[in-house]
Formats: sequence, C-alpha cells, structure tokens
Amino acid sequence: MRPLLYIFTLALLISCQSSHVSEEELLQSINSTPMIYTVECVAQTSVVERSSRFNGLLGQRTAIIPVEANIKAGIDLSKLDHIRIEDGKAYITLPQPTIEIESTKVLNDQVVTSVSPLRSNFTADELAELASKGRQAIESKLYEYDLINPAQEQAEAIVAGIVRKLGLEPVFERRRIYENPELIRFINQH
Repeated sequence: MRPLLYIFTLALLISCQSSHVSEEELLQSINSTPMIYTVECVAQTSVVERSSRFNGLLGQRTAIIPVEANIKAGIDLSKLDHIRIEDGKAYITLPQPTIEIESTKVLNDQVVTSVSPLRSNFTADELAELASKGRQAIESKLYEYDLINPAQEQAEAIVAGIVRKLGLEPVFERRRIYENPELIRFINQH
C-alpha cells in the first residue's frame, strides 16, 4: 500500500510541475495588452520671428507665437518579442517607447506682433508656418519632459501583474536610457 501512495504522490507532483507556463504563453498574455499611453503632459514653447536686416530698413516686424502641444508616452506591449523563463523567473526587456504629440495649437489669444507702419502685417500662412516651428522646438526638447522613465515604470507594473498572475516572478532587464535624437524617432506619426 505504501509504494502505491508514493507513486500517487510522485505522479501528482510531476503533473503539477508540468503545468508550468511556457515562454510563448506568457508572451501571448503580455502581447494581448492594448497600447496604453501611461504618461501625459502639456508642453509649451514660444516661437520668436524677427525680420531680417535687409527688410529691417523698412522697419522691424516681430511676432511671438506661443505654441502648446499635448504629449503622450507609453510602451506598446504588443511589440514585446522576447521573454526568457528560468527557475520560476521571467526575464523581460521592454520594447522601445512610443511618443505621440497631439493637438499642437497656437495660443491665438497670447500671440504678440509688432509691425512697423511701412511693413505688412503677418499673414495667416506665415503664422501657421511659425507654429510648425513651435512643434519642432517641442520635439527638440522631448528629453526635458521626463516622459520615458515613468512610462517604463508603468509598463513594468502592468507586465509584473500579468507575470505574477501566471505564477512567475518578473525580473526586468536593464532599462535603456534614451537621448533626445532617439526620442524623436519614437514619435508616432499619424
């Protein structure tokens, strides 16, 4: 009777161990998470346009145009493509971040222009072109808004919940630190 009990216990232990989660199953669970922008901020800059020296002979023409943009950042977990499972731990490297600059707008009530009497006023097209320079200025300062680190932290929290739910311990590989030229590449162009 005793050997039968040992065999039954051993079979039970083996069946419990064989129900472990595979790397593919874990990857599918994480990849099914939709893209979530976890960090958001409002960026504001001012574009200053002054007339050139040649045109300045007829008088100065200056415009100060404040531009505001809503910026969102997140990690698209559907792009996570490699997980390594060893000894009950899931080793994960997050994919690159995604940044979206949306609703760039000129704060028309705050535009300041100064035009000499001998010069023509700024046209709507000129002001719109200056506003696009504002978006470029915001893009060139993305690193100042501290979007990536909080987005990585939020993504890690989401992934950790999924991994723990499947009975594994999450271990995140070293987080990448991105320079501003790299951040500009991550902007989601519509």
